[in-house]
Amino acid sequence: MREKAFGTHDIARICHVTPPTVGRWIEEGLLPSFTTGGGHRRVWDEDLLVFLRAHNIPVPPELVAEGPPRVLVVDDEPRLRQMILRILKKAYPAAEFHEAENGFDAGKMISELIPTLVILDLRLPGVDGLKVCESVKNDDRLKQVRILTMTGFDVERSREETREAGADGFVAKPFKPDVFLDEVRRLLPVPAASKVA
Repeated sequence: MREKAFGTHDIARICHVTPPTVGRWIEEGLLPSFTTGGGHRRVWDEDLLVFLRAHNIPVPPELVAEGPPRVLVVDDEPRLRQMILRILKKAYPAAEFHEAENGFDAGKMISELIPTLVILDLRLPGVDGLKVCESVKNDDRLKQVRILTMTGFDVERSREETREAGADGFVAKPFKPDVFLDEVRRLLPVPAASKVA
């Protein structure tokens, strides 16, 4: 849900550029905007977030989504899905979790849920994980979705292919829970309030 709009001066501060540069981005169609009744250009928070992530600009705290993260685990092996969910639920007790067992369902759920993070197996029935990853990363509406891919097949080649497809991280199967969790935390930091002192 769109909740906050940013002006060109706010965006310039966030991106460390001048307001005219932000104006040019808007005019060139790089940054979707609307005009207020008073004639001022504004950009919705979710559109700004997509822009920042697409251009590797650090996301400021005021743009970090409030509320629990939404995580989708995609794997055709039920036992592995359950193991991953156990690990994640312990680390992220407030998160919202969803599951998919094939690439077709995964694509549909990602489009509907717009999750914060997708844990994506590459070898899936139907549409494979690599195609799912490419599809998500080529959709402007979904660019903020983080994707952690995983496979036990041809690990080095798979790691390179998923990097080229836009994946944000990769884990080789079988993995140790702590190694897996370290990679998840890199993409989805644990909120300070959830950390155990």
